[in-house]
Amino acid sequence: MNVGAHSRGEVRRTNVNNLLALVGGSGPRLLLFAHADEICLMVKSVSEDGFLHLWTYYRDVDGHLPTRYTPVNQPGLVVSSTGNIDGYIATASGHVLGGRPGKQDRLVWNDIFVDVGAGSAAEVEALGIAAGSRVIWSPLARRPRGNIVGKAMDDRAPLAIVTLVGEALATRDDLPYEVWLGSTIQEENGLIGAASLADEITIDLAIALDVGLTGDIPGPDKRDFPARLGACPTIVYQDSSCHYSQILSDELIAVAPSATIPIQRSIFQHYGSDGSALIRRGVETALLTCPTRYTHSPIEMVSERDLLNTVALLTAFCATSRASLND
Repeated sequence: MNVGAHSRGEVRRTNVNNLLALVGGSGPRLLLFAHADEICLMVKSVSEDGFLHLWTYYRDVDGHLPTRYTPVNQPGLVVSSTGNIDGYIATASGHVLGGRPGKQDRLVWNDIFVDVGAGSAAEVEALGIAAGSRVIWSPLARRPRGNIVGKAMDDRAPLAIVTLVGEALATRDDLPYEVWLGSTIQEENGLIGAASLADEITIDLAIALDVGLTGDIPGPDKRDFPARLGACPTIVYQDSSCHYSQILSDELIAVAPSATIPIQRSIFQHYGSDGSALIRRGVETALLTCPTRYTHSPIEMVSERDLLNTVALLTAFCATSRASLND
């Protein structure tokens, strides 16, 4: 465990490619962190005529693409060891399917592939693509009416929040915490990176940042998902992986009035976060989320207002001692 002296502004990469950065301050060591990975597919093989066959990012037991995950008919990016190559995540469609008997509506993994415009396996190999290359969807981001829509808001938006908080605190000498920032790997396939954070530095308390679930669209039951886009940050008390620290969660809510920020409170079903990995390591941890529509899709939507309010809330929390919140 690396627990030696650290210098303000230090940034380092761990052996598994987590990133840690010391902002400054003195007192209990507080980590603000979010994950850097996004959902991907894996190239499992390349056909003789140059199409990339795919496998999923998670442990599959069904053989079908889940209905909640829609990668097909999207612009894609193949991430290889030598560079990134544009392509399209595709499946047979339209007129070539006409009259096919017994075709199931649900796709199996061998129904989908990536077309990079190559004509042979040798041409694909020359691009540096092979089994083990990653594939992500890659649509352009857009900004409709105060919102940001695009791929991987989970977890690009929380990483932006963490970065902005670090910038806001970097010149302050009065912080009651030793504030660290963290970026983790492989959250989407098992909280892999977060599991080793406590081996890199001693952490007294942590706030995990992630996307938050909303029920403000047609379909979800608002009794299950009461949070709304644009209605400010959401404190999550429990999800399907753990119960988060009620004390630390309540302290985040207690600091909100000083920053004039309303707060939403939720529990999340069918959801987990890196925060549970730190709780398993004995670190007091809260989960703070930015409301997000259409999670795990190429059109994830966040509100700029929610992003900025989450930054303001965390900045205020990092500048407020726990003792003053509990007076």
